[in-house]
Amino acid sequence: MEKANFLNITPLSDHLDEANIDKEVVNDRNLYKIVLVSAGSLCIKIGDQKYLVKASSLYFIAPGQVSQLLEFDAAIDGYCISFDIDYFLLCLKNQVQLCFYPYFQLDKYPILQLTKTQHKKVVELAQGIKIEYENRSTLNDDLLTKLYLNILLIEIERFYKLKPGSKSSEPSRKRLVTSKFKQLVEKNFMTVRKVSSYAGMLSMAPNYLNDMVKETTGQSASEIIQDRVILEAKAQLVQTELTVNEIAYELQFNDSSYFCRFFRKQTGISPQGFRRTNHF
Repeated sequence: MEKANFLNITPLSDHLDEANIDKEVVNDRNLYKIVLVSAGSLCIKIGDQKYLVKASSLYFIAPGQVSQLLEFDAAIDGYCISFDIDYFLLCLKNQVQLCFYPYFQLDKYPILQLTKTQHKKVVELAQGIKIEYENRSTLNDDLLTKLYLNILLIEIERFYKLKPGSKSSEPSRKRLVTSKFKQLVEKNFMTVRKVSSYAGMLSMAPNYLNDMVKETTGQSASEIIQDRVILEAKAQLVQTELTVNEIAYELQFNDSSYFCRFFRKQTGISPQGFRRTNHF
């Protein structure tokens, strides 16, 4: 199983490594990356497009995306913030899901040039995340870190929406379809679990949808649906006082024993164990 409940924030100069130049890296299936370039510049390939990222810019890498660092200069400075979906879970209800932030959508432009004021704000929030995370006294003593992370995501969304649309080349069909599929899953996963149903919504054959999703994310369409169900189960275990039986019912499982088997198979831990481990 992949490491869960993960956050890492490092200086960009430490994150970049000349040994990794020209090597393709596939982002983990649950990992999100926000990279702030405060000084210097770099050239990176994200998906099938190359980008020159200048000072006072952000770039974003979503789960399953392929990236390739092509070059960077000696003056490079900034932060790399990496976190997974589990870490994003808070004891707050109705928070925006990560796939709805435009900069993490596969059909959107992954670079954001910041104004001087915007750059200052992003640096302050990144430093807040770093300080709070390093000063936590226990494994779960990081609510402030998570709040800082949520504020950062919201502020970046505001900045992103203020920018005019990029005039770069249009996203490939597979990236566009995958992005639409993931948004449909987000809206319908509570009641729709079959790949064929989503394929019908997108007016295409299930195998064709699965092939494009697999090429773009490294996951099958069914795995993405299952991941979203598990994410909701985790959220309810952490954020509510519902019993496991009640959560199974809420998630449309026929019985709690099947839900428990499904949860353990996907996470390596029982629902009760997950709740104990992540108690706030």
